[in-house]
Amino acid sequence: MPQFWKIFLFLLFGGSLLTAQKRTDFELRMQNSFLKLYENPDVAIHSAQEIRTDKTETPVINILTKANLLKGDYVESVKIAFEKSHSEIGNEDLRKILILSREFYELNFYEQADKIISQYLEKKGKSRNSDKDQFLYAQLFQIQAQNFLALKKYENARKSLTQSSNSLKNKSAAPDLILKENQLISATILFEKGQKEEARKIADSLLKDLQKNPRNIYLYSLTQQLRGNLFFEEQNYEEAINCLKNALLPLENINYNPLKEKVYKDLSINYLVLKNNAEYELYRKKSEEVSKLLGEQKKEARREILQLNTESIAEKSESLRNKKRMQFFFLLGISFLLLLIAGYFYYREIQKAKNLAKQIKFFRSINIPVKTSKETITEKISSKKPLLIPKETEEEILAQLEIFENSKNYLDNKMSLATLSAQLGTNTKYLSEIINKYKDKNFNTYINELRIKHVIQLLSTDRTYLQYKISYIAEIGGFTSHSAFTNVFKSVTGFSPNEYLQNLRNSE
Repeated sequence: MPQFWKIFLFLLFGGSLLTAQKRTDFELRMQNSFLKLYENPDVAIHSAQEIRTDKTETPVINILTKANLLKGDYVESVKIAFEKSHSEIGNEDLRKILILSREFYELNFYEQADKIISQYLEKKGKSRNSDKDQFLYAQLFQIQAQNFLALKKYENARKSLTQSSNSLKNKSAAPDLILKENQLISATILFEKGQKEEARKIADSLLKDLQKNPRNIYLYSLTQQLRGNLFFEEQNYEEAINCLKNALLPLENINYNPLKEKVYKDLSINYLVLKNNAEYELYRKKSEEVSKLLGEQKKEARREILQLNTESIAEKSESLRNKKRMQFFFLLGISFLLLLIAGYFYYREIQKAKNLAKQIKFFRSINIPVKTSKETITEKISSKKPLLIPKETEEEILAQLEIFENSKNYLDNKMSLATLSAQLGTNTKYLSEIINKYKDKNFNTYINELRIKHVIQLLSTDRTYLQYKISYIAEIGGFTSHSAFTNVFKSVTGFSPNEYLQNLRNSE
């Protein structure tokens, strides 16, 4: 064969073989990092970081976020999950959905996690072709099963778990771990449903299998913790303690803090039942220490999601929209939903306080004095020039005004200055001057405020008036038209009759 063709064939096939070898090497290292998750999350993080590049960020982020969740470092996991990332390996969108849904599930946003997963599966569930996608789908279905379990939707959890296991055709080491984890979740579902004997059989069988591979520390300890719960339900406390201590033994020097917290708590409960106060106090304190740390982490992580930079979310959503428009709108909706959930109760309390302040201000603004003492008259006289109206006449008119206010004759829509002057047996000039002087307002304002005060008292004391039309309430208050009542009401109180009625209805 001519030398030229040898060189050409080498470049054609030899170059392809080198590329395939390079990808295979990355995949092997990724699989090793995944296996490390179940052996030591800190080692998994170190292993994943060593192979992170601009083109392989998303698969590595999948490892890093899960490792931090297993450690209980929820804040770091959230930060990494929302980093800008890209991958040329496998299904980019599916992997991002897997990462996000896991974050929401671990932070107890079960409803949001359910929406993220179900809406994605509705659109993309029929396109699972490659083995790589099958492995990602298996993990996504597993998270969905755990989420359903948290929501106590046991039948849905069982179906999702079956779909997770059915997605694993390639029986390599990594899928085998997912299958074992599915067995454990299946046993937990049975335990939650009260089928303890069936749960025990699965847990015991799984434990024997896991004991053959001592590197699967996480699943081994989790299985022992479940067996401890089963023995506790049977009131076999000594055997429960034995299982829990076996669960705890390999965890001592590994940062599986959420799992440790569960084991510490279960041990303290068993020792409490056995009245072993020393051991109870020991594990209670350990449980509370870890629980406090995890609680602060989880609280901060939930806040971190709500406080994510808006521009960063928009950029990420824009990138996803260019590839998958449906995914963009869904993620944006989830972000707004979380913000609304966080702000709803705060806004509601603020509105209540504002409404109360408005009502207090209003009642103070219409606090019309109904009595004017002789001392007040003397003070008014002494502070101004002598009046042309005799003092005795002033006192008589003020006394008659008090009777007028109590009689509610001001509700007569034909009431005028001349009409009232005639009723009080005085002239319009005297009456107008005394109202201006002692009521600090003109006649029309004086009458209108009396009417508005009467309307407010009716609305506050008899809730049936809240169902009436504004026009009817205006008529009861002595106003000749809806519009006149509305204008006067707003000028006196600062808000419309409709606004005031709505505030009263909301306060019921």
